[in-house]
Amino acid sequence: MASWKLRTLAEEVTSSEEDDLRALLGEGPVPFPAKMERGFKPWHRPRKQYVRDAQWSREIGLLARDLRLSGSEFRYLTLPGNDLLDIRHIAETVCSPRQVKLRYLGFNTAVTSQDAQQPELNSAEFSVIRMDCIHSDSEVFSADFRSVGQTRSPEWHRVKRDAPFHAINIDLCGGFAGVEKSSGVPNYFAALQAILQHQMHSDEDFLLFITTRMDDNSIDDTAKETLVQLAQKIHDTCEAYASDFATAWGLEDRASPIRVADLVDTNEAFMLGLTQWIISRGVELGLKASVRSFMTYRTGHGAGDDDIVSLAIRFKPDPVVQPDPHGLVKVVNPPPAPADKICAQSRTVPRRVNNRARVDELLRTQAEEFERCIQASSKLLDAAGYDASRYRDWVMQEHDESKAAH
Repeated sequence: MASWKLRTLAEEVTSSEEDDLRALLGEGPVPFPAKMERGFKPWHRPRKQYVRDAQWSREIGLLARDLRLSGSEFRYLTLPGNDLLDIRHIAETVCSPRQVKLRYLGFNTAVTSQDAQQPELNSAEFSVIRMDCIHSDSEVFSADFRSVGQTRSPEWHRVKRDAPFHAINIDLCGGFAGVEKSSGVPNYFAALQAILQHQMHSDEDFLLFITTRMDDNSIDDTAKETLVQLAQKIHDTCEAYASDFATAWGLEDRASPIRVADLVDTNEAFMLGLTQWIISRGVELGLKASVRSFMTYRTGHGAGDDDIVSLAIRFKPDPVVQPDPHGLVKVVNPPPAPADKICAQSRTVPRRVNNRARVDELLRTQAEEFERCIQASSKLLDAAGYDASRYRDWVMQEHDESKAAH
């Protein structure tokens, strides 16, 4: 009888302990997100590889050469996605050959433990951080990049800590000037302005890349109106800009007033306006802009207008003496007025927009370049853990459909 009572008491204690543990820890460990099937994404197409090569790597390589960064580090702010393809590409094509350490700060919202794609990001970071040319302090930060635009936010402080950067790459799937779905988050304009404010303390040149949708559905109406007004204003106030615009669009008779929005399509108006906003903000912050290139392509593979633009701008420090409202500051050799600086830095923008690289058309007509992009992209995706043996068939299927559409 005593043995039975002791056994019952032990079972009750064990059951009580199990209940306490269950109340504390729950029913068991949260299952780790299942690994998703790794199908190819729209940004895996050869057109994106062309942008990586002909715009990003080219401009970064020139900057690294001009700044003589060999043996030093390259500081890079990016929105890398889960595969970190831009980081891999820049590391292999620019940093490794020049013996430069790539120190990156990335922003990605898909890094929480509950996100199904989080294992992919962890795996990508693990493989990238082990590359010889990657700085050990590199990191993908778990946050919405737009929050950088909120002064004193954790994101703002994180950028401030690592700034200034040699390159900022705002590579978006959506629209830089799109309709904001949440009033509690700053927009991309605010984020970029905050970054340029941090960059104004740099004593070296740096690059800005922006990739964004530019179709009507991806641009807020108010932002669109403002950007068009900026393009019109620089045309009306800067003779060099107006002359370049007339040459680019083949305008012989300039006697009558010109409305920019009537002579360019919606996408071109967006490119002109966005670039003008960036240049004007840079001038106010003591930065001098040199617009390098525009590249456009389509999100899909059928016929239609290009709806994505990738632009590259190189900045250099151009410190300004702030005006003294009391008139006590003596300025020797006064710098040009801000309006004159904006005019000088904007004068070639119309021609660059008009002569932009139309990537889909280029790859459709240049077989060797198309093949080179396939091979380079296949190698990059293979390093990121994709089945590269399936890549060519995936590309060619869409390529054939695209050719049939044209």
